[in-house]
Amino acid sequence: MPKKKDTEIEIIDTETGVQVKSGKKIIAEITEENGSFVAVSSGKEIAVTREFSEALEEAIKAYNLGV
Repeated sequence: MPKKKDTEIEIIDTETGVQVKSGKKIIAEITEENGSFVAVSSGKEIAVTREFSEALEEAIKAYNLGV
C-alpha cells in the first residue's frame, strides 16, 4: 500500500486577514466581516462561519477536493 505524503499548511497573517498556503500556492484567504469569518478560494466564497477554526477547516476541505 502506498504511503500518504504529509501536506504542510502555512497560515500567514495579512492586513485583511490570513492566507492559507500549501508550498508556494495560496489555497485560501480568510477574512473577518461583521463578526463572521469568510473563506475564499480561487475567487469563490466557500464558507462563512462564526469560528476561525471552522473557516480554516472548510478551506482545507475545499483544497483537498480540488487536488
